[in-house]
Amino acid sequence: MKTLSTKITAILRLFVALCTLLCGAGVAELYAADAATTAEVSLADGSRAYAEKDYATAVESFERVAALGYADADLYYNLANAYFKLGQNRLSPSGRTFSSGELGRAVLNYRRALRLDPSMEDARYNLDIAVDHTNDTEAIPDSFIVGLWHAIGDRATTNSWAILSVIDFVVLLISLLFYLLSQSIVLRKLTFAVSIVALVLFIFSTAFALSQRAKLQKQDTAVVVCNDTTPVHASPDSASKVIRQPSQGVTIELLRAHGEWSEILFSDGEKGWIRSNVIERV
Repeated sequence: MKTLSTKITAILRLFVALCTLLCGAGVAELYAADAATTAEVSLADGSRAYAEKDYATAVESFERVAALGYADADLYYNLANAYFKLGQNRLSPSGRTFSSGELGRAVLNYRRALRLDPSMEDARYNLDIAVDHTNDTEAIPDSFIVGLWHAIGDRATTNSWAILSVIDFVVLLISLLFYLLSQSIVLRKLTFAVSIVALVLFIFSTAFALSQRAKLQKQDTAVVVCNDTTPVHASPDSASKVIRQPSQGVTIELLRAHGEWSEILFSDGEKGWIRSNVIERV
């Protein structure tokens, strides 16, 4: 009797656990569906508000979509545009534009859009315009080869380069197969040439795919998001010497964190310490 009771209890516990699991999965699915619906509605609201030049509402709506986890390159691009327009049209009592940190947020989101889709020319063009409003320093120029490499690599996303790499590899295999099986001298020469070209394209497309993926995974780029300017100190101490006053929108590289401070590197090579709460990672 005791054994039977133990078995019944075990079966009941298993049944309860299974019901709990199924209910949890159902709740999670309902939550995901609700989040997707909310994101879709918010995206539509943001687009409509932007068209009506209600940039504050557009920013709020697009930020809601991003917070729900549905951000992509297009969303970040639209969010950056909304921030930039909001800053241009919202004047401080002294008549100053971008007085509430909108420029920094615009630069941040343009860079996020380009991080996901380096081929987005509109985002790159608008980013250049936004950066012109900051006091960002000129970066140390790349060599011709490095600049050319980045220029070509940024023409497509990681996935696009990966797909091209697979296509090149398939063409390479087919060409080699025809080369080995063909009895025609002309066809063998042609397929050999095609194989060489396909091999070179495969190597470069794979390299570009890996390079773009490394950029996508890079976590040490950040943007200053203060309202105006913020001090950068020589050491992680507010009493130390102020070596620079970057404005909102300046892009820096994060080196390390120390308490509430972060050591950063400017594009011209100068290092310093900044409060971590006035920067945000791209």
